[in-house]
Amino acid sequence: MPFSEIMDNLANGNLTEILKAYTGVIKKILFSELATNRTLLVQIVILALIGAIFSGFSGLFGSGHVGETGFYVVYLLIMTFLTTGFFASICIAVEVTEQLMRFMQVLLPAYFLAVTAAGGALTSAAICGFTIGAIGVVQSVLSEILIPLTRVFMLMVMAGNLLKEDMISKLTELLRHGILWTMKTLFGGIVGFHVIQGMILPQADAMKNASVIRLTQIIPGIGGGVGAVSQLVMGSGVLIKNTAGAAAVVILLILSSVPILKLCFLTVLYYLAAAVMQPVCDKRLVSCMEGAAAGHALLLKLVGYSLAMFILTIAIICISTNAVWYAR
Repeated sequence: MPFSEIMDNLANGNLTEILKAYTGVIKKILFSELATNRTLLVQIVILALIGAIFSGFSGLFGSGHVGETGFYVVYLLIMTFLTTGFFASICIAVEVTEQLMRFMQVLLPAYFLAVTAAGGALTSAAICGFTIGAIGVVQSVLSEILIPLTRVFMLMVMAGNLLKEDMISKLTELLRHGILWTMKTLFGGIVGFHVIQGMILPQADAMKNASVIRLTQIIPGIGGGVGAVSQLVMGSGVLIKNTAGAAAVVILLILSSVPILKLCFLTVLYYLAAAVMQPVCDKRLVSCMEGAAAGHALLLKLVGYSLAMFILTIAIICISTNAVWYAR
């Protein structure tokens, strides 16, 4: 569905038409991916049970080396499956964040033109450059720092559970917190900037527009007509701006819906597999599976923060710039 058609449907209140157009596609893609990942997890659980058998029979041998060797073989196989699945999930997260950022980079210049047409020239000039630059910073931090660190986190989880001694669990947890703190800092800084600017600049635009309209209205003969036309033009600009903002939010949700649902399902599935394995499997296998679930949850949070940041950016700009019309 083209962007203009989404705007027309939103302006006419036909949100159900948009949902009908995308629900079938989302279901088809989602269920096909879930079937593939379900097969992978079943294979991992079967391997874990085989590892439990090796551990259980290790006491029948004098030194226990045979059982321990069998366990390590099974662990390395599970490690291969988990890293393969996790790196595929990383590709999903990278793809959806890049799609969101490319869409925002294409949207923002046109959207700020709509803000200018609605009477928010000062707001548009002050915020446009910062917002586009902030998207570039977020893209660089995600692709060059946070996503590679997420790969390192998963490898540390696998390596840390390979030995019986707990040697790097605190370092692994510190890395996870560092990734989340970095993303939260970016989120808070960008959204906070828009909140502060939204409290000041739209009011300045509103005072400017109100002054211009009042001055034109005192012109004898044509003042009333010019004032009415100015209000009509500004009102139309505000309607276009708000409709474009709502359509952008809808497209952001559509772009991210399937990847977020995939990551949610995989996170729950890995935690469920860890719960099933705990009564019968070695604690190292359970911790490994739990670490894979934590890695998927970390990817989900990175995608969620990116989506929420872009949606809040559009929503704050859209709502705050309505002041240029209300204070006319």
